[in-house]
Amino acid sequence: MLFNSQIFIFLFLPLTLGGWYLLGHLKLYRVSQAFLVGMSLWFYGYFHPSYLLIILGSMAGNYLISLLLEKWKGKHAPKVCLALGLAFNIGILGYYKYYDFFVENVNALFKADFTLKHIILPLGISFFTLQQLSYVIDRCWGTAPHYKLLDYLCFVTYFPQLIAGPIVLHSEMIPQFQDLEKRKFSATDFADGTILFCLGLIKKVLLADTLALFVNEGFTKVWWLDMPTAWIVALAYAFELYFDFSGYCDMALGIGKMFRFDLPVNFKSPYKSHSVTEYWQRWHYTLTRFLTTYLYMPLTMKGMRKKNKKVKKLYTVITPLVVFLVSGIWHGASWTFVLWGLFWGIAAVWAQRKFWKLKKNFASWICTFVFTVFAAAVFRSETWLVMCRFLKAMFVPSLSKILIEISFAFEGLSENYVWSRLLEQLRPGLLNVAYPAFLAFMLLISALILRGKNAQEILAEQKAKGYTGKFTVLLVLFTAWAIISLNQVSTFLYFNF
Repeated sequence: MLFNSQIFIFLFLPLTLGGWYLLGHLKLYRVSQAFLVGMSLWFYGYFHPSYLLIILGSMAGNYLISLLLEKWKGKHAPKVCLALGLAFNIGILGYYKYYDFFVENVNALFKADFTLKHIILPLGISFFTLQQLSYVIDRCWGTAPHYKLLDYLCFVTYFPQLIAGPIVLHSEMIPQFQDLEKRKFSATDFADGTILFCLGLIKKVLLADTLALFVNEGFTKVWWLDMPTAWIVALAYAFELYFDFSGYCDMALGIGKMFRFDLPVNFKSPYKSHSVTEYWQRWHYTLTRFLTTYLYMPLTMKGMRKKNKKVKKLYTVITPLVVFLVSGIWHGASWTFVLWGLFWGIAAVWAQRKFWKLKKNFASWICTFVFTVFAAAVFRSETWLVMCRFLKAMFVPSLSKILIEISFAFEGLSENYVWSRLLEQLRPGLLNVAYPAFLAFMLLISALILRGKNAQEILAEQKAKGYTGKFTVLLVLFTAWAIISLNQVSTFLYFNF
């Protein structure tokens, strides 16, 4: 089920909120938790009920590992359970996400003929697998308790963050599920949540989905792109990806607020970053936190224990490369994702060298942003061949009129129907100017929004002001516009990862 769909907004969300608070009001606290788990499973299995077997099996396996650790007090229990947890979770993710990728490469390398299974990637498997893996690791490290089954099910299945994050920790969510004070309805939290949800919906529907028309058309015409158009398409995709994913996370935070649960902020104005390190502290923060806690820090500590100085120094280079390669592979089963991770890893190693000392100024910001746009082009490329052709277009000087042709992708936008049909009848030649002008307008609006306050900052500002009339009117108008546009609903980009 999609956040940006009528069935979610007008049926599922009101029904779930109503049931949650009604059962809480009746003091049926465990029943209300079971109700939330049931509604979350409906949300997850709405399009593919068979996926329920996967997530239920994943939860059962991880919970049994935690239970085993609780019952088995032997000296080797943590190491054995950790090995089981890693094998189980990586095994599930590997089978459903990477089986065909692995077999394709084995076939290509050894001239073999193993059959591909063409497995459809289950929604959210990358997210709920990492979430549970973090819990299992914490259990084995002795930093997490064994929870009651219903608390654990709520932690994993809670629908706002189930499919595309943020990747939450048990210590963030389970105490909130256990806090009975949070079962009481709060008008303030509900208003805050509604605002965040509306801001996220606007970003997704009116910005991300609009830019997607141009970006998708640009990548279908990758063989004819000239240099300026290639950079403009990459820029538009960088904007689209941000508005799409941060829009989802704002909506998730908003829904969480409606239930009086606080989810971690996943995006903190990443395009304002002045370095690679700062960028990954702002972009997909919960993934960065996971990789830092469970991969970067253990590797760093291992390197620090080495007595040989050269080996220690080698670890400072290898560790960021490994972390970003894992990040690339986590995003998708493709060599383009591997290369994307390698590019970011090299940039991270470069950034931590002593000779990289750019201060926070325009030069450091523009260098970081241009690299981000370049990396976005690699990330968006579906195949190695498309990526090579796109990068060639970006860096080999050429000029054509392909930008005009691609900008006609906005012709399919319902908001453009009236004026475009009018121009088509009166001055058809002006369409060659109108659509590129519309593209320029969208990019300008996107840039201004990204350089301005983010959703959390806007909410805090409006709370301090007491919600101004101007803001309220604009929010209602743009939300209504977004809801009307739901007839051209599209999925969230991170559902693919």
